[in-house]
Amino acid sequence: MAKKVVTGKGYLIPWPLLRNYLSQLGPLLFFVAKNSNLILENMPAYKTRLRLHRKPWAYIKNESEFDSRKILKEEDYKDLPPLKNEPFLRPTRMCESDAPEIRAIAKKLGAGKLSDEKFAEAAYNWVMHEKKLIFKPLGGALNTFRTKGGTCLDQLSLLVAISRAGGVPARYRLYGLVPDQQIYDLWLGPNPILRETYDTLGFLEALHGEAELFINGKWVAGDPTFSPELNAGMGLPVTHFGEEPGWRIRVEGKGDIRFESFPAGFKHLMSGVLAIVQKSIDQINNTMNDLREKGEKILDEIGIEEYIRKNKKHFKPSIPSVSEVHAFRKKKKDAEEPFASSVLSEDD
Repeated sequence: MAKKVVTGKGYLIPWPLLRNYLSQLGPLLFFVAKNSNLILENMPAYKTRLRLHRKPWAYIKNESEFDSRKILKEEDYKDLPPLKNEPFLRPTRMCESDAPEIRAIAKKLGAGKLSDEKFAEAAYNWVMHEKKLIFKPLGGALNTFRTKGGTCLDQLSLLVAISRAGGVPARYRLYGLVPDQQIYDLWLGPNPILRETYDTLGFLEALHGEAELFINGKWVAGDPTFSPELNAGMGLPVTHFGEEPGWRIRVEGKGDIRFESFPAGFKHLMSGVLAIVQKSIDQINNTMNDLREKGEKILDEIGIEEYIRKNKKHFKPSIPSVSEVHAFRKKKKDAEEPFASSVLSEDD
């Protein structure tokens, strides 16, 4: 059965997205209460932000040097691609495809000159190479363009916005996933609240996604989340446009929703979670910076093409199969752990 695609400006949160969020909220709140002592570990991070007059969940690094407006020249703003007010081409919440700098970068990347396929690939590669994965409050396409990067959803927003600005229809897709062991250790391992919530659910639900661009009569997926430097630093494959990332497997039917626009209020849903685990978030961001530096040295030494060739030959992801995920969830349910009856359902 075909998956529903939610179109429109997204004033209301679609039920599938709200349902997925609520399914995680119960276990998360339980483990926050269970590990309430960890909240105190965030105090130094809170104090730093308060001293800078920033919100407890704010990202406090100076990102002005990464503002991509610096690469644009006066002529780049002339004869911009035309705006279109059609589904999947119009600007939507967190996807400011009508912003002059977004239209200018689309023009610079070949909109109107290259084929849709070549332009989409150029847009994907630009976002993947120029913007970095950073865990911080959602900012949307324009904010990501003007900073070092953002979450996976921010990078998707930027790719979708550039695509739309260049005349190629684009949309979002969120889905459930099981990460590679390295990603689990990096993102979830350091914090018991995040780790135990994930272990209870058995997978990450609707917290990651991809952009889908309409090219030559079909939707082609692109996930520019991991820069080549981060991939190289972790020994992961560099993902080309249209390829499935090697660091995770998709759990079909879980958190799976395609939509044109993020709903109102969506960007604020995760702010509370960031505040609860801010110390761990800062640590993860610092670790990813270190990994990018390591990866940059690797790529400088052997070159990206040679890295891709060697990695594809030898890379073996440590990812459980979907059946193993289901078995894990069933075992959790049989053990009658907290929330098992409501969260770990049989309709996996």
